[in-house]
Amino acid sequence: MAAAAASVPVRELDDVTECPICAEELTDARVLPCIHTFCLKCLQDYIKSNTPGEKLPCPLCRQGFDIPKGGIPKLPKNYFVDKVLQVKKLAFQLSKDDVECDLGICGEDKNDLGRKAKGKATMFCIECTKNMCAHCFNCHKKFKANASHKVIGLNEQIRTEDVLAKLPENSCDKHSEESIKLYCSECKLAVCIMCFAEEHSSHKCSDVKKVADELTKQLDGDITALRETDKMCNELMKKLEGDKKKLTYETEKAQRAISAEADKLHNLVTIVKQKMLAKLSEVKKNGHKEIESIREEAQLRSVIIRNFIQYETELKRKGTACDIAKLASSMHERAKELHQFDLDVNYNIKVKFTGNSSYDEITKLFGELDIEGL
Repeated sequence: MAAAAASVPVRELDDVTECPICAEELTDARVLPCIHTFCLKCLQDYIKSNTPGEKLPCPLCRQGFDIPKGGIPKLPKNYFVDKVLQVKKLAFQLSKDDVECDLGICGEDKNDLGRKAKGKATMFCIECTKNMCAHCFNCHKKFKANASHKVIGLNEQIRTEDVLAKLPENSCDKHSEESIKLYCSECKLAVCIMCFAEEHSSHKCSDVKKVADELTKQLDGDITALRETDKMCNELMKKLEGDKKKLTYETEKAQRAISAEADKLHNLVTIVKQKMLAKLSEVKKNGHKEIESIREEAQLRSVIIRNFIQYETELKRKGTACDIAKLASSMHERAKELHQFDLDVNYNIKVKFTGNSSYDEITKLFGELDIEGL
């Protein structure tokens, strides 16, 4: 029996039966228009308030949906998920080794210890949810009411889809005692006989099993189209990843070029600066030399004049009339010579720096950054 259980791929069903909010197995699964399914309680906790008509985003894909009249509990149930959960439960039951018969008809015989000995189960009835030994199974199928029951051999190789096909059909949401048997093409709804009589009698309705083949083809078409779209999405993601790497390469390359140009311009500015400073130093040196030469000459002339004034003053104060008469003429001529201010002061040294740089000029000089696409 363990071999049969191993053939039911339970793990592959986890994505279908796990709630995206609580990450636990779905409980009272409710499906949104975007087909994402959640636990009813998780949706109620997520939404907080149940205001009919209010539009809210799906917790997973953010597609909006309207809260139905009556609140979140009126969202449709996901019966497919319920079936898958039944398969998982069945798989757990089948995973047990040496399962005893549940019917107990075989337990009428006693074992060596005097206890009723139940037979080893070989079959499982889906409708009755009972394990049965070969003896009890023979008794089970003799009843006419059990003739339509679907059973699974515990030693069979079982596929998930086979188990799903054997589970009872879903009952109608409005008429729980009725099973779904018809499909309304106008309303695109699966309905029961009572629904047909009450609301869809004037509509084109067909046997749901006959329509299922056509709808399956529609699903196949949708799957093919969606796979193509998914392929396009993956190709786009691959292209975007390549574009991202290319953009990173180009921006880093431009960054290196900008840094190199800045260093180059900095070096050029440094060279111009050094040349200008050197020229200023030379101008300062030569200007100081020229000015100092004139200053020394003026200083010498000043010493000579002061000495002459002192001599002339002493002559005036202490010289006799005869001394003054003898020297007056030559002293006067010398005084006229000294009185003439003939020092060369026509030097013209002016220093001024006017910067021509501005943001626009520097940008123009520095270079241009071309960006396309943004």
